[in-house]
Amino acid sequence: MTQFLLDNAMLIAIVLIAVGALAWPVIMTRRYGPEVSTREAIELINHKNAQIIDVNKPEDFRKGHIARSINYPADQIQNNVKDIDKNLPVLLVDRTGGRSRMAARLLRGVGFKDVYVLENGLLAWQKDKMPLE
Repeated sequence: MTQFLLDNAMLIAIVLIAVGALAWPVIMTRRYGPEVSTREAIELINHKNAQIIDVNKPEDFRKGHIARSINYPADQIQNNVKDIDKNLPVLLVDRTGGRSRMAARLLRGVGFKDVYVLENGLLAWQKDKMPLE
């Protein structure tokens, strides 16, 4: 058995890396909640009345944001949790998605079930030629 492991160390390492790479998206979804594409975000907004929470800094929010979005900066969202309806889906948005994932983790930790992150943030929204206010 030891000889087999030694002879196939490279193969075993490749298998372990492949398993880790396949498991990573599942781990991230559990941790932060699902990321949605622009199309899926529009479905959430239009058909499920999702609350759009923009977690950018106020100055970035003023430069452009999705219509009907509310600005609760990521570093202050814990102060605004009481103002977010737990019965409606929450779509978190920022420039690239990084701050949104952290805010999603916080919201999930305090009992929110339907929390989504706009995949690649406002950059993806603009790339898909969607309007900003």
